[in-house]
Amino acid sequence: MSNFCFPKKVRLLKRAQFLALSKQGEKVHTDSFLAIVLKGTAQNNRIGITISKKVGNAVERNRIKRIIREYFRHNKEIISGPNDINIIAKKGLTTLSNRQIIEKLDKLFTKIALISINK
Repeated sequence: MSNFCFPKKVRLLKRAQFLALSKQGEKVHTDSFLAIVLKGTAQNNRIGITISKKVGNAVERNRIKRIIREYFRHNKEIISGPNDINIIAKKGLTTLSNRQIIEKLDKLFTKIALISINK
């Protein structure tokens, strides 16, 4: 069961980590998400989630963050190697159902996996 935990070592926590990622990382676009990926220095994949106030109110933003965290928790083995990933939500996500958001995340994570294989 410890494989499904979400400890601090799999999260991007500091502002400096997000800034370094945005400067040096490679961008992956889908219609609902933008992901910035950089080969990490940690032992495992780390994730950061960015959702601006333009996406929706606090309740809607927190729902999207919970879905992204849960998806990452269950599917972090898809992406090989230690990568730092920042997932940025785009406008229009709040109108989608949970299942539709998960389908969009599937598409995003397959693109990220292809990039991490090619590196």
